[in-house]
Amino acid sequence: MGSGSAVRRPTPSRRQAIRRRRTWAGLAVVLCVAADLWVVTSAGAGEPVPEGAVSRASRVAMTAGTAPAVTIDQVERVPDAATDSQVGGATSATGSGDGKDDGKDEKGAVIEKGSGTFTVVAMPAAALRPAPASGRTVRYTVELEGGLDIRGEDLATTVGAVLTDPRGWQAKDGVRFVDVSPAAAAKGAAVDLRITLASPDTTDRLCAPLQTRGQVSCHNSGRVVLNLRRWVLGAEAYGSDVAGYRTYLVNHEVGHGIGHAHAYCGGKGKVAPVMMQQTYGLKGCTAWPWPTPRPA
Repeated sequence: MGSGSAVRRPTPSRRQAIRRRRTWAGLAVVLCVAADLWVVTSAGAGEPVPEGAVSRASRVAMTAGTAPAVTIDQVERVPDAATDSQVGGATSATGSGDGKDDGKDEKGAVIEKGSGTFTVVAMPAAALRPAPASGRTVRYTVELEGGLDIRGEDLATTVGAVLTDPRGWQAKDGVRFVDVSPAAAAKGAAVDLRITLASPDTTDRLCAPLQTRGQVSCHNSGRVVLNLRRWVLGAEAYGSDVAGYRTYLVNHEVGHGIGHAHAYCGGKGKVAPVMMQQTYGLKGCTAWPWPTPRPA
């Protein structure tokens, strides 16, 4: 700007117009977020979020490389502090010792309410495949709620095998999963994801304000909450293949934890993406529990 030039300042009417545009822009963002939150909190266990229900602005944010702020099974809220701190330091967790270890009570029904306390489970060495030499490190614990009649060793073996499988997120996303031992967790070691198997009642508390209604699982602020009901019973999409559904469940919720939003069926007969809500149905796709493509 040359010497002696006059600085042009917006007239009062122009300043008012600018303020009005900023106010309306801010209100539009608030309304978009409010609409997305309404979608999340109004969805029940049997009511999947319709495709297109989450705004385009939110979808852009979900794919920006960080964990989604709000989706049907991820919400940003720290679990209850008292419950969150009750993580034991034992080297393993086992069932009740009655010989079942199937997550069901004496009447054959899924155990609805556990103890509300959690034990970090030791990872069997045989469950893990060699980790990649490089990649974004994701440190995790496997935790089991007390009173569920599930063997901690079985839980850890499943989770560890899924996370380090060559069809999993390590290959797809270039991450490197590292298990944090009970001893290290007890000393306060940093953990990125706490993969927790919880009773339906406890799942509802850990996933709040999302309404899981004792039926589904979630990822909530770094905690992957696997609902015992789904762990034991699976879902219709997988029929009698409960082991296949457990693989899907771990990959789907951990997928949220490392930054992935939901995906949808690409058309009748196509393979369902792992980030599709397969628990609610396949919409014409075929079930697939891995993030990498199914071999032809």
